[in-house]
This record gives sequence, C-alpha cells and structure tokens, in this order.
Amino acid sequence: MKRILLALGLSVLLHGAAQAQDDPCRAPQAAVGQQVRGPVLHVIDGHTLCVAQTPDPATWVKLELQDAPAAATWAELMSVGFGKDVVCVVGETGAACRTEGRSLSAELRAPEAKAASTAWRAATPPLRDATLRVAAVD
Repeated sequence: MKRILLALGLSVLLHGAAQAQDDPCRAPQAAVGQQVRGPVLHVIDGHTLCVAQTPDPATWVKLELQDAPAAATWAELMSVGFGKDVVCVVGETGAACRTEGRSLSAELRAPEAKAASTAWRAATPPLRDATLRVAAVD
C-alpha cells in the first residue's frame, strides 16, 4: 500500500512539474510583420525564446529566431538573451530579434557567447519529459 501511495504522489508531483515546464509561452502566435517587445523571460532551446508582455505567462509570446546558428545551444541563448529587453519583428521564417541595437542571432555567433554560456551550462535546461521510476520501499 505504501508503494502505491508513494508512486501516486510522485506521479502527481512529476506530472505537475512537467506540465508547468511544457509550454510556458501561452500567448497566441505573433503574425508575420508584427513587432513584439519585452523582456526574454524563458528560453526553450538555442533557437526559441519567450518574450513577456506582462508577468502572466498567458501573455508570453514564443518566437523562433530567424537566423540563429544551427549549433546554438540553450546555454548560449540564455547568456545573450535571458532577462534582456528585446524588439523582435516576426517574418516568414522566424523572428529577427535585437537587444540594445544588436541582433541576438549575431550575438550567438560571437565567441563571447560560448564563453558566457559556461555559467548556464551548470544550470539544467527546462524539463521536456519526466519519467517516473519507483524504487521498492519496504
């Protein structure tokens, strides 16, 4: 009985954590030509970020960077974009985002991005899938 309760409790906890991390950017997709401004409050991977319109994640707009390097990592985009105010213009193939007049995609190509990303590598990227493993408890 204890095993069942433990497994059920862990399942609920992990499912809730996975759902919370599933898609924090819940605003409708921005239209082509639309300008999106605000701070980057979530980075999904090396190419995708969320621009907040308010503190409520229901207003966070998910944008894929237009010209991000194919090899860009989560840590690198965190180092050049997280917490910064950006202005993004949505295009057919993604968004062109700038911070302090500089392109985020260009910033990702700079050697400094790799160096600065080392601080973020120690952090864990957001959960994608949670797997429940239950150990036997006597």
